[in-house]
Amino acid sequence: MLIHRLDLDVAIYRNRVQLTHLPTDTFVDQRAEYAFSTDDSLVAHGRFLEDTMVRAIRQIVATGGFSLRDPIAHVVRCDGELTDEERAVIESALRETGMKNVVFELGD
Repeated sequence: MLIHRLDLDVAIYRNRVQLTHLPTDTFVDQRAEYAFSTDDSLVAHGRFLEDTMVRAIRQIVATGGFSLRDPIAHVVRCDGELTDEERAVIESALRETGMKNVVFELGD
């Protein structure tokens, strides 16, 4: 079995996250069980965003063959512009899921 590094592209939408692991062509579209978005903020509830991310990551790693050494998340897409506070919430949520590196690649 080939072992892949957990290197994910992350897209965050209102109460939904999409994760893609490009080397294995694994894609997960995960709806939030508990709403993390509000009318005013894409990520108003960090704990609920984290819960949604964990559910999506579990689906990715369930396919097998992943090294959890130095996992990285590339935030590549979001609904609208992010405030500094929202970026901090997203980074914190991803780090709480076990991501060692969080990189924002939104084309700012």
